[in-house]
Amino acid sequence: MKKNKLVWLLIFAFAVVGIVMGAPSDPNSKICGQNGDFSNFQKAVEAHDDANAVSMGDLIFNCLEQKFKDNAGLETYKSKLNAAKFLAQQMQQQLEKVKNTLILEVDGKLYDKTNVKIGESLFSLAPAKHFYDSAGEIFSKPVTMSGLEDDEKVFLTQYYNVKLRIFTSAVANAGQALAVADPAFRGTYDYTLVLPLLHASDKAPVNVDVLPRWMQQPGQPDLFSDSCLLHFGLPLYAMTIAKKSAQMRGTSLQEADFYSSAAEKCGKLYPHIAAECLHRAIDSVPDNDVDRILALCSELVQLWLDSNNYIFAASEAQKTFERYPNNAESGKFIWLYYYALSKNNSVDQILANIDSALADKRCEDYKARLMYIKWWSLRNKRPESAEIEILEYELLEKHANDPVVAPVLLAKGTDLLAKQDYNGTHRLLTQLSEKFPSTEAAAQANQILLKLETVRQIK
Repeated sequence: MKKNKLVWLLIFAFAVVGIVMGAPSDPNSKICGQNGDFSNFQKAVEAHDDANAVSMGDLIFNCLEQKFKDNAGLETYKSKLNAAKFLAQQMQQQLEKVKNTLILEVDGKLYDKTNVKIGESLFSLAPAKHFYDSAGEIFSKPVTMSGLEDDEKVFLTQYYNVKLRIFTSAVANAGQALAVADPAFRGTYDYTLVLPLLHASDKAPVNVDVLPRWMQQPGQPDLFSDSCLLHFGLPLYAMTIAKKSAQMRGTSLQEADFYSSAAEKCGKLYPHIAAECLHRAIDSVPDNDVDRILALCSELVQLWLDSNNYIFAASEAQKTFERYPNNAESGKFIWLYYYALSKNNSVDQILANIDSALADKRCEDYKARLMYIKWWSLRNKRPESAEIEILEYELLEKHANDPVVAPVLLAKGTDLLAKQDYNGTHRLLTQLSEKFPSTEAAAQANQILLKLETVRQIK
């Protein structure tokens, strides 16, 4: 409901033009840009004198506004500035409101004002991403200028940037004030970044120049990069800002390296963003660097496994061995495919095709694991199947020293226990416990052996 309200308010701000610009000047007083107006404005911009630049810029813009009364592009331009100002004010007001509430809470603690509710103020602060998502459609409208001179277009671009920098500075100041009132608040960079992000696109990355001047110092853009990644979930913009930060330090940044480290930052907490980072890293690696591509693909599969997204893990593994069918690593990804399916309990899907994988020479190093997956699937789907005993025999005969047989020994031991063959159970489970002590199957075997010993003592 709050999101819809913000959207309608933004639409209203977008439609109401001329609010930001002030009263129009007399269009006949002079021709826009003459008498050094553009030059003086440019000098103020280059001197980082935003206050003076916007003062002169307002006069020039008012003149251009009268000169191009029916220019649709200029109308859209004005409307975007209005919406940007409105959105900045909304964020600034919310941040200040929470700050003031916190100050009252502290005051209430000091003077024992029992009518103040401690710790509830931050619930009224909408996340920065809420403002970004709500205003996305408004700011996606393109601005196409026609009929203007080149110097007029240059002025409009610079004037817009100065205005945005003033808006973002106001938001940043409000965020800093809240951080002083509540040291736990870490959202200043998130809110400051909303307007720059709304004006960015795949073809036009985030314009760092519209951020507050003090936030453009070396090291500061890295914090915005993290905000893009972890708060807004926008890896592409995070990378472009990180590149800018590297340039400021006089270094370079490889996209694949950035995206790989970004995926680690996201980890299990944001698996879908981490996956996008890894996809972008893979796309950034030259096609002939197959080893690195496969290493990243392996990270991607493991990411989905670790986050319990087994279908995604299986899909990525399948795409990899189909893309590189003749690579030595293809057998590993075939096994990972069936392993992910087993974690998803996709027994039918496993049994439908696993025999072809078992016969595949590429999977020779993973045959024991594939055999175990088939054995496990058969026990779940067709427990009376004669194939189960055949697989058990082959696994224990040919792969007796591989920990993959530990669950097989456990299953055979519990089967003997069900038949009240206590000696056979004790023999198998003891073998399991001694041979594969660090496995989960050994831990379960030890518990059963302990109970068996208790039964023996009673008898």
